[in-house]
Amino acid sequence: MSKKLKLEDIPGIGPKTAESLKEAGFKTVKSLAKAEPEKLMEKVDGIGKTTAKQIIKEARKLIPKEEIKPEKSEKKKEVKPEKKPKAELKDIPGVGPKTAESLKEAGFKTVKSLAKAEPEKLMEKVDGIGDTLAEQIIEEASKLVPAEPKKKAPKKKEKVKVAKPPKKKKEPKETDIPSRATMVDKRLLRIAKEKRRRQPEFRHEQAHRWIRVKDSWRKVRGIDSATRQKRKGRIPMVSVGYRKPKAIRGLHPSLYEEVLVHRPDDLEGLDPDIHAIRIGRTVGQRKRVDIIQKAEVMLLRVLNPGVPEVLEEEDLFEELEDLEVD
Repeated sequence: MSKKLKLEDIPGIGPKTAESLKEAGFKTVKSLAKAEPEKLMEKVDGIGKTTAKQIIKEARKLIPKEEIKPEKSEKKKEVKPEKKPKAELKDIPGVGPKTAESLKEAGFKTVKSLAKAEPEKLMEKVDGIGDTLAEQIIEEASKLVPAEPKKKAPKKKEKVKVAKPPKKKKEPKETDIPSRATMVDKRLLRIAKEKRRRQPEFRHEQAHRWIRVKDSWRKVRGIDSATRQKRKGRIPMVSVGYRKPKAIRGLHPSLYEEVLVHRPDDLEGLDPDIHAIRIGRTVGQRKRVDIIQKAEVMLLRVLNPGVPEVLEEEDLFEELEDLEVD
C-alpha cells in the first residue's frame, strides 16, 4: 500500500503554506494538481504567479497523468449586442413635433422613407419647408438610417468553348501565280528581319566631314586606320557577321530570285515557284509586250511590266467612230 500524499511532500511547500492552501480549499495534492495558477494566486496570499506555476508543476509530477483531468472551464456567455431602437422622425435634428406630424400626413412616416425622398417633392408636399431645410432634413435622416449590406453580384456562367470546324483551304487555281512566301522557311525570315533591324548604315569614312566625299561605302585601306582596326567611336565596318542566311540572301522583297530578261527566249528554263523576271531597260515596247505575254502563259511574275493595256485594232476603230459621232 502506498502512502497517501500530503501537501508537505511537494517541494517548496512548508507547514505554514500547507495550512493556507487547506484553508483556501486545496486539501489534497490531486486538487492542487488540477488547479489553475490564477485561482491559486487569488485564494492564497503570498503566492505569486511564478511560485503558483511551480507548485502546480511539482504536484502534477507526484500524481499519474491519467488521474489529472483539467477542470471544465465555464463557458463564457456570449454577450449579444443590444439592438438599437428604431429612429423616429423626432430624432432628426431640426424636426419638431409639429413638423413630424406634417411629414406623416404628407406620407413620410419613417426615417427611411424620408432619407430616400427628394428635396423638391418634400417642398411640394410639406408647407413651411424651403429648399435648404429640405436638403438638411434628408441629409440628417440618411445619417440615422443604417447602411444596407451590399448584395453580391450573381456569378457569371462560364461560357463553354465549342471547337470550331477547321477552315477549308482554298485550292490554288491553274491561273494563279504561286506565292513564294509559303515556300520559304519562316524562321530564316525572322532571323533576316532581326539582322536587318540591327544593321547600321554603312558610309564612307570621311563622308560626314567633306562635301566632296560621297556616302557610298569604300573599303578602308590605311595601315594605321582606327576604323579598319574597329576601334571605339569609329563608323562600323562591313563584315561577314551582318550577312543574312544563305537560303534567302539576295532575294527580291517578294522573296523571288530576280532574273534580268531582254528577249522572250530568255524565259526558257525558269521556274515560276522560284524566279521573277525583270525586263531590261533597253528593251523596246513591241518586244516588251511579247515577253509579258509569254510570262503570263508560264505563270512568271513580272517585276516591271510598264505596259498599259494593249488595244486591239477593232477596239481602236470603235473608239474613233464614237469620237466622230460626238
